[in-house]
Amino acid sequence: MKKHVVLVILLIILFAIFIYFYLREVNYEVEYNIAEYTVNERYDKNLKTYYFTITKDNLTFELVSLDKYTNKRKLITDISLADTEDTCLNIKTSKIKLYDICYGNDTYYMANAFNEAEFTKKDSYENIDINELDDKTYLLWNYHDFLYLSPQSHNKITLFSKDIYNLSLTYAYDNYLLIPDYMADYIFDKFYVINTNNAKTSTIDLRFPVYFDSYFLGNNQDKIYLYDLKATQEYYIDLKKSEIYKNKNEILVNNEWTHVSNQNFQSNHPTFSENLPFEIILEENSLYLQINDTKIKLTNRPVKTIVKTAGLDIYYIADDILYKYNPYEGEVALLRYSEWNFNYQNMVFIFD
Repeated sequence: MKKHVVLVILLIILFAIFIYFYLREVNYEVEYNIAEYTVNERYDKNLKTYYFTITKDNLTFELVSLDKYTNKRKLITDISLADTEDTCLNIKTSKIKLYDICYGNDTYYMANAFNEAEFTKKDSYENIDINELDDKTYLLWNYHDFLYLSPQSHNKITLFSKDIYNLSLTYAYDNYLLIPDYMADYIFDKFYVINTNNAKTSTIDLRFPVYFDSYFLGNNQDKIYLYDLKATQEYYIDLKKSEIYKNKNEILVNNEWTHVSNQNFQSNHPTFSENLPFEIILEENSLYLQINDTKIKLTNRPVKTIVKTAGLDIYYIADDILYKYNPYEGEVALLRYSEWNFNYQNMVFIFD
């Protein structure tokens, strides 16, 4: 009897080991051909990203996927040309999703880049026109209130008794938005904290007064770091303890702390940084996804500012409308506010 128990336990252990090694993520690279196309397929387990390079003649198409890892390989099953004047690839895959991509007029672009969404007013709140909302929570600044918009509710959050036209020192982290006390003139000693899960506001009273001539460095483990350019001092705010602490001059670079001199802070304004699977860049009002050295145009619309990126979801303002773009679904018009024609920096904050 004991031998049978030991055998069963051993088989379970061996099966668990097999499943672990069979399903665990590993870096890999494989090259294969589909008709006249050469495909290089690569997975980076640290970035949790699939990279695909498709070459044909003198053209090289770069694509990415953030889909869940699979132990299958050669994930592109078919490539065909769309019936257009430009070179547009229709791509079929197995286990993951990929988007169609084009090349024309010396530019790589998404196949749906020129399908511009139209805004249709379906609702409104405090002069904000609403077409549709996704599953995110929005905080919109209208100079005197934050307008809290979600699919479930609309609320107004009032912090100040006067209009504030520039929220330059505001920081979004997780489900929190930090706003200094803009009722002060040059130095503030309090942060307001909006919890976007419930639209409630709390305060953090600061032991060390901070000049508005400061900037945020980044966040790490529920701590938000900023550097006071006037006082030449780095601080961090501990959200769990609702307290501010002095910190030595350092920033996180690829998850490693690096010393930074006061001169470097003053001259270059460095911030926390890490390796990213790709970049979303805005050049001369054109919005691109950049993979390695290849820029792929996302929309033909002139874009004023990028509001938020979340994977392949990109939120941006053009004219007075907030749009969302994803290479699979294309562009969607979400919200419209006439003031965005004139002032659009730090006016929109989006939370999961």
